[in-house]
Amino acid sequence: MRKALVILALAAICGGALYYFRDNLPWVTDASDDNGGAPNPIADIDRPLPPTVLMSPDNRWVDLSTAYQGQVVYIAFFATWCSGCTDEVPSLIRYQQKFGDKGFKVVALAIDDEGDEPVATFVKRRFDVDGSQTSINFPVMMGTMEIAQKAGFEGGLPSGILVNREGKEVRIVRGVVKEAALEKAIGRIVKQ
Repeated sequence: MRKALVILALAAICGGALYYFRDNLPWVTDASDDNGGAPNPIADIDRPLPPTVLMSPDNRWVDLSTAYQGQVVYIAFFATWCSGCTDEVPSLIRYQQKFGDKGFKVVALAIDDEGDEPVATFVKRRFDVDGSQTSINFPVMMGTMEIAQKAGFEGGLPSGILVNREGKEVRIVRGVVKEAALEKAIGRIVKQ
């Protein structure tokens, strides 16, 4: 019993010290209420979207920096073999449904190594969105790792870049994010 009390006291002291010194410890990150208390994978950035030319589903070349000028764009980097990417598709469909009429566009950038066929099959799938089987309602562009990195991809899937109406990358999203957190970030940029 005495040993357990000593361990409990030491744990409380260590926890208090970590809380007190958290701003000076690089390996301790702030938590975000937007992401359910987990470290926030949505970070601010401030750089222009570079000219990025992609192949559209209808075999046209599209320059992201000009094609969606004046719109808020969420560039979702994905691969068909990535389960986290597949899991986020219903959220992307909902974002497009909710914000599309406010000048918002989801653009998915496929970085599959296997070519067009897996992506074409993936795009034809239907996804469960609020109990209804729904098709993808946003463009899925073909890309390469080099093109994705030029657009801001840092590695790790799923991930994305949120671009404001002026063509600046303003948020980077790393990994799986709670839908409400990303929706809130999109909503803030759409209102600007």
